[in-house]
Amino acid sequence: MFANSIFDVVIGLMFVFFVCSLAVSGINEFVRKLLNTRAKALWSSVSRMLDESERAPQSDKITPRLDAAPTRGQPVLEAGVAQGDAGTSLSARLFDHPSIARLDPTRLNRPSRVTHIPPTEFARALVDILTPDDPAGNKRWDQLGNEITKLPRPLRSQFQLLYEESQGDVLQFRRAIEGWFDDGMTRVSSWYKKRTRVAMVGYGLFVAVLLNVSAVNLTAELYQNGVVRDAVVQLASTQIAQEDIARCTEPSCIEREIGGIVDTGLPVLWRSCSRDDGSSVMCGFQDGNAIAGTIVGWLVTAAALSVGAAFWFALLQRAFKLRSNVGRKT
Repeated sequence: MFANSIFDVVIGLMFVFFVCSLAVSGINEFVRKLLNTRAKALWSSVSRMLDESERAPQSDKITPRLDAAPTRGQPVLEAGVAQGDAGTSLSARLFDHPSIARLDPTRLNRPSRVTHIPPTEFARALVDILTPDDPAGNKRWDQLGNEITKLPRPLRSQFQLLYEESQGDVLQFRRAIEGWFDDGMTRVSSWYKKRTRVAMVGYGLFVAVLLNVSAVNLTAELYQNGVVRDAVVQLASTQIAQEDIARCTEPSCIEREIGGIVDTGLPVLWRSCSRDDGSSVMCGFQDGNAIAGTIVGWLVTAAALSVGAAFWFALLQRAFKLRSNVGRKT
């Protein structure tokens, strides 16, 4: 009986973390769309790979700068970059190439909102840009090697090596460029995930304080109050059975789920509690110990919410499956 109660406390806590993680994910997605961070990170990374090699050689760790993304067709006057059209950087020409421009949902003269470039499209566009045309407008594939020698170092050295390994075969060279770009984007993706995790912790702390969701206070209430514990576990069982709940990102849906938690009687949101002397104070702030527990609980909640709703949803599914199996055996 005691073991079952502890297990239900854990399930209840995980369910609260899951619902609040939905709010954190919604905030994160809203901020990313508002600030266009994905597109800016991609633009900055491609710019470093193609334009800044003369001044800042590539290292194994790429740390993009989230500058404003380029406006399509806008010249970027920089020293030491590969030049095609006068005064236009290689990265700007790449984003303006039809193969890449079609990936931009805006299709207007606005900052690029391309958030992903397939390696095949990147290589095809870049090779097309580097290969000169003859007077009739046909590609001079035999001149590709000469054009590579005009690139700034170390980009020139990297591409020359790839071109030599391809033995001058344009198709093999394009495939080598795909691999080179894919490796660079893998490092960028790792950096972006770390940056997102830091942001998620901040959003998690915001949600924890805004909704007054303290892991310490929740654990105490779930352990001490069997009625509340049973209500939370029942609610969690009902909601987790719905597969589409994991995709609950709309504000109305998140608000409904949080309302369900409030209805169970858990100590969330900001409420007034009575002290021993009869005075009123915000719950969780009755005395020094309560304040310390609340603040620690917020920090624990923030860390828990940063891992994302998908993590808690999967964990809850496993927990209920285990609970069901244990129940059948007993």
